Amino acid sequence: MRKKKNWALLLAVSVALLLVSACSNANKDTPKPSSASQPASTAGSESDASPTAELPFVELSYYYPTNTANVKDVALIEAEMNEILEKEINAHVKLNPVDFGAYGQKMNLMNSAGDEYDLAFVSNWLNDYYQNVGKGALIPLNDLLKQYAPTLYSSIPDSVWNGARINGQIYGAINLQIYAMPYGPLAFKEVAEKSNLDLSKIKSLRDLEPYLETWTESYEPFVPNHNFFTSAPPYFGYDSIGEVSSVGWVKLDDPSLTVVNQFESVEFKETIETLREFVNKGYIPQDAALITEEMLGNNIQAGKMPLVVNMNMPVKPGVDAEERIKYNRDVVYHEATAPLVTTDRIVGTMTGISRKSKNPERAMMFLEQINTNKALYALITNGIEGKHYTVVDTANGVIEKTKDSGYNPNADWVYGNQFNAYYTDPNNVGIWEKTKEMNETASVSPLLGFAFDPEPIKSDLARVASVWNEYMVGFMTGSYDLDKKYPEFLDKLNKAGADKVIAEKQKQLNEWNATR
Repeated sequence: MRKKKNWALLLAVSVALLLVSACSNANKDTPKPSSASQPASTAGSESDASPTAELPFVELSYYYPTNTANVKDVALIEAEMNEILEKEINAHVKLNPVDFGAYGQKMNLMNSAGDEYDLAFVSNWLNDYYQNVGKGALIPLNDLLKQYAPTLYSSIPDSVWNGARINGQIYGAINLQIYAMPYGPLAFKEVAEKSNLDLSKIKSLRDLEPYLETWTESYEPFVPNHNFFTSAPPYFGYDSIGEVSSVGWVKLDDPSLTVVNQFESVEFKETIETLREFVNKGYIPQDAALITEEMLGNNIQAGKMPLVVNMNMPVKPGVDAEERIKYNRDVVYHEATAPLVTTDRIVGTMTGISRKSKNPERAMMFLEQINTNKALYALITNGIEGKHYTVVDTANGVIEKTKDSGYNPNADWVYGNQFNAYYTDPNNVGIWEKTKEMNETASVSPLLGFAFDPEPIKSDLARVASVWNEYMVGFMTGSYDLDKKYPEFLDKLNKAGADKVIAEKQKQLNEWNATR
């Protein structure tokens, strides 16, 4: 039953509490999460931002990626969240989780059909941020952030917001997490110990060979990720421009900031040649192109573990705990690259507001809540206390998940400020402070703050992306005869407009660089 309240009075009280909170918490670290059963924090808007004396009740729709098999109790979570949202902003939200593998296509179809929705997860790797902006699917958020989400807006430095700007406009609310990222290999501890694997010596695929040569297990020693090369440009010494797999990267150590075709680079050629060689030597299975992430995970659960799980994984603080939860096995990792702040990482996890939203102001109020209201954030990330998890250390904000509880998305970064998250492993207490320190002290990419506008060449970008998608799995699993397929691939890229894409990126980059 919808509650009738004097919203003018509530809004005034919210403003007062916000101002007091902002003053009293200035320059302090984010406090540890407390039990989700405690009263929700109040977040409002600035006094001059109130659009009306009362807030009419609205319903919002929110789409985001997850493993749907792990969130069967989503309706229960939605109901609990709506109790808080009704009290705070007189709104309800309809949660629409979509499997990671289907999410991009789902949102593309909805945008193409002009379907109405309010909020959606966007990034440069899934439900592409730049393409959505180019298609006009998202609205600019500059004014909305300042008016209806002042705490969210002020919690992120201007230099980081600049990484999300396109022609001066912000189209995605950044989900604050680690954006200074090192990359490196990750393996299961028992495999590393048995194989005498020293991850500190693994800087490239070629460094794996001595260990692969002596592999004695019955299971395949290495199954590469299908997006191995394009998932982590800094691992190969580059930064990307726009969509991470889009043609046109820049060498991090190139002071001229020359945009190049990364698929013609020495690094790419060495990668695909090594992968092909590994297939021929039996290090990579012949049918690697058919092995999905789900199949690999099932094999691992059955005890069939590869030498290395991932070669160039983002190895942020606490990654060992996350992977231990994912695989139920201890892991080891090594930072093969120094932490680097890139635009790619900044736009890697955001929430946009649809052009079709009928309530963009209230949608932004929701974003303020999900980023500042710890009770609300705890619900969407971990579920209901006592049913889906138990708080085992209130002082440090540590919880224990309930096995097979019906709700365990295990993806806090999808929804909002991850620094408000509970710890799910007592060994991870303190990693938020370490993450903040890494964000603040890491080196920055020479492209940081440059926002590529895809609009002038959006058709060319789509054609070039289609070519890479056609060949990606074959190259990344060593399945192709390179003498035939590699020249064919480059020819198709050029015919699709790769040179035009690179020229436009260089033009925009030069214009931006000249104004710094």
